[in-house]
Amino acid sequence: MQKNIFTLLIFILAFFTITSNAQYYTSGADPASVKWKQINTDRFRLVFPEEFAEPATELALFLDSIAPRVEASLNHKPRKIDIIIHGRSTFSNGFVSWAPRRIELYPSPDQNNYGIDWLKQLAIHEYRHVVQIDKLRQGFTKVASWFTGEQATGAVLGAYLPMWFMEGDAVITETTLSESGRGRLPAFSQPLKARLTRYGYDDFDKAYLGSYKEFVPDYYKMGYHFTAAVRQRYGAEIWEEVIDNVGRNSWSLIPFREAIRKTGYRNQRLLYNAVFDSLATAWRNYDDTLKTSDFAFIARGNDDYTNIEYPVVTEQGDVFAQITGPGQRTRIVNISSSGDIETIAYTGSRNSDPITANERWVAWTEFTPHIRWNNADYSIVRVYDRFTKQTSTLTSRTRYFAPALKTGSDTMAVVENTTGYQFFITLIDMWKGKAIKRIPTPGNAFPMHPSWSDEKDELVLVLLSDSGKSIVSLNTKTNQWETLRKPAFDEPKYPVKRDHYFWYTASTQNSEEIFRTNIKTGITSQLTQSRFGATFPSLRGKDSLIYSNYTPTGYQLVKIPAWQTVKEGVEPADLTNDLVKKLKIQEPRIQTNYKPDTFGIRPYSKWNLINLHSWAPAYIDIDNQSLYPGLSLMSQNLLGTMITRAGYNAAKSKSREKFNIGLTYRGWFPIIDFDLKWGDYKESFGNNMYESTTRLFTLEQQGKENHISLEAGTRIPLDLSIGKWRRLLQFESRLSWQNISNRNYEQSFFIIGNNGNLIETGENNMIYIPDIDYWGMEYSAYFHNKLRGTARDVNTRWGQSFSFIFRHTPWGNYNAGKVYGISSRLYFPGIGQHHAIRIDNEWQNKINGEEIDTNLPYRMYQKFGDLLDLPRGYEYITNDNMYVFNGTYQMPLWNPDWSLPGLIYIKRFRLNLFFDAARAKFKLEEKETGLTYYYTNTFTSKGIELMSDFHAFRFVLPFSIGYRGGYRDADRSFFHEVVFSTSFDSFLINK
Repeated sequence: MQKNIFTLLIFILAFFTITSNAQYYTSGADPASVKWKQINTDRFRLVFPEEFAEPATELALFLDSIAPRVEASLNHKPRKIDIIIHGRSTFSNGFVSWAPRRIELYPSPDQNNYGIDWLKQLAIHEYRHVVQIDKLRQGFTKVASWFTGEQATGAVLGAYLPMWFMEGDAVITETTLSESGRGRLPAFSQPLKARLTRYGYDDFDKAYLGSYKEFVPDYYKMGYHFTAAVRQRYGAEIWEEVIDNVGRNSWSLIPFREAIRKTGYRNQRLLYNAVFDSLATAWRNYDDTLKTSDFAFIARGNDDYTNIEYPVVTEQGDVFAQITGPGQRTRIVNISSSGDIETIAYTGSRNSDPITANERWVAWTEFTPHIRWNNADYSIVRVYDRFTKQTSTLTSRTRYFAPALKTGSDTMAVVENTTGYQFFITLIDMWKGKAIKRIPTPGNAFPMHPSWSDEKDELVLVLLSDSGKSIVSLNTKTNQWETLRKPAFDEPKYPVKRDHYFWYTASTQNSEEIFRTNIKTGITSQLTQSRFGATFPSLRGKDSLIYSNYTPTGYQLVKIPAWQTVKEGVEPADLTNDLVKKLKIQEPRIQTNYKPDTFGIRPYSKWNLINLHSWAPAYIDIDNQSLYPGLSLMSQNLLGTMITRAGYNAAKSKSREKFNIGLTYRGWFPIIDFDLKWGDYKESFGNNMYESTTRLFTLEQQGKENHISLEAGTRIPLDLSIGKWRRLLQFESRLSWQNISNRNYEQSFFIIGNNGNLIETGENNMIYIPDIDYWGMEYSAYFHNKLRGTARDVNTRWGQSFSFIFRHTPWGNYNAGKVYGISSRLYFPGIGQHHAIRIDNEWQNKINGEEIDTNLPYRMYQKFGDLLDLPRGYEYITNDNMYVFNGTYQMPLWNPDWSLPGLIYIKRFRLNLFFDAARAKFKLEEKETGLTYYYTNTFTSKGIELMSDFHAFRFVLPFSIGYRGGYRDADRSFFHEVVFSTSFDSFLINK
């Protein structure tokens, strides 16, 4: 018992040492104009915008009905949890976060949505994460939560439950509890299957944590196959037991490994090796028996991994496509008949929308942010004019997806979804960018991948409903819909129609393939048999079909005869493969006895500002990254608009800041920051002080000094990003106030007797030190314009940033003068791929405040500290006016993918070469002579920074650590420093 208590104390201390410099995650704020509503059930509270009431009600019904089945295989019913729905966003995702615990949903469906409603997908997947995490709150973790609140469970989650398991288990659940799910889709497994077949399985750390050297499928795909295979071999209860062991025994360093040992393997790496060796063998054996269809190459990537996707062919035979890759910026290209690739535009952030083109334009959609509200972004249409060769924005503040251009037409069709989860086919005038017609879909089915057929005013597209995906045609003039292919769950997509045939992609049990259906006869033919996948069909003329063929190095562009056939008379495939069948059998059969209810919808006030989620038996000084005895409280409201912390510092040496309240409010257009500390202090004097050799005195403080410190400010961050540029403009003003009062001391005098004893003279003196009343103001402006890069870039390779800052003390009795500074940072591409050059130019000027009374021979003044980054290797430079230059050449050095299993995985070494210089000016005034001396000094340094990017203890977020060494010219000496950074500022579980 004593050991457990000791471990608990160490756990708390370690956790708060780590989190003392971290903020709890917030996804940003929704517009202040949103009127919020809520629905309460036994298990959930849903909070959503007013216009989302109908789909929120349907979601609440579905959640209550599916929840017992989601909980069953882990044998755990979580505590009631909040769900916030960001209905104003066009982003497609969802996540679960702890401290505070909640689900956040982004309900706008993606065009790559698989065969069940998007909200239902989110509900199953994210609620499974809730079950996983809430189940951790038992045993030692539950005891720790008494002392630390919700962050105890979050800490155990981050430390012990790997993301490959979290996401793999959730993908199993979405697959076994629906008619679709990623576990059934060959496109989901396709990258992993291709890699294992070609190269064999990767080292465990590389497979889980990725690589800069080469493309490695993400841990969703790795995690599903790993988790599913273990569950298939050892039963569904294996993962229940693993979570139980982690929650109960989180005091142990290896609770996850201890539970894994029940499989007979010592750790997850050895178990992974066994599972993926079998998986690679099975896939290779299948590949050896496969007879693939022929095709002719059109274009392939020139990098180690390149995807050529969404090919579209104009009536004149021009081919346009999108190219992506881990070392490449996303771009739209024109591909010639000889396979030459010409970039016509680099894009901004995109989802999985197809592109479109005709003889005049090429069009695609991009996400664009709201200027202020993070959760109110848009999906706009961008166009490239083939005549003028210019890219422009066609629509703004819209929710448009999957554009479709028709030959010889000035009308574009797009998919539109509203903030109320209503779906339309909308027609847009290409010259005005305005909607000219909106056609609702039947039964509010979700429309996907529209394209114009050769029939006048006819679109062909996919409709997603509860019955699966159907292929339909729409007469945009009469608004008449016709079903061309009945609903099915084999993932039909990207249909194109000519005459009485239509071509499309659909899934078989092993791969995506291209199919053709004769509308008159109803006969379907399979056109391709690929090794790993064939998709994105596009007709070139009447006799040629272009599509993307997947390989271990990405999608290549190929072509076949449009009338080619490898199999005649095929039916929609059942994607419930053998693995899924076995997993479904393992799902407990339960009787839910669920009776649908009509939930009441009530207002939800945005002034619900306090949500105490965590605490600590310690005082956490976030600014100084320190930990003291005391108490800390943390609050973050559900809407993410108010983050509050409060604390009591019990350390006697810190009684000046005995109490602290801090908050950030994001619910208005300007963000409000406020931090208040106050306390008192009584100083003790242990020794007598001498006035002369025969006379001394003592000081006794009368009462306690009162200390108040206030930091308050407003800032307005404006996101101006567009296309390939990330742009931010921020204005900020900040007030600092410090008040120290009641500084009174009694001075008692003594003389020294002949025998050395002290004789009180009876003379007393009261010393009253004036109060300090310091008021400081700061005003700043910042702007950056940075080119979007690639995952392998060591830094932005083209961009600029500028800032201005001014500080002064306009009020009070403490004059620290003034200081103002300007700075710029310029980014340029380096010589090699992914290299970057960063050049900083900074300048500041200080104006003296009041004079400081010292016994020095020259005058001293109050003045502000430096606004600039000093040359590396220097900690302080005396200056009244200073210019600083920092120049850095940054390059990737080596991508070793080196692992010391369970301890460290090093993905990359980087090298920075730097030269810094400062030119500082200052003056000194002699007190006696009044003479003033002016000095100008130059300080330079040069050296290297050798950095490593790594993962420690298989934690999914990366760290960087390195050595900085250089030569300091000022004193002709070498300096050495350790440089450390991390991206750890949150922990959440994504969709």
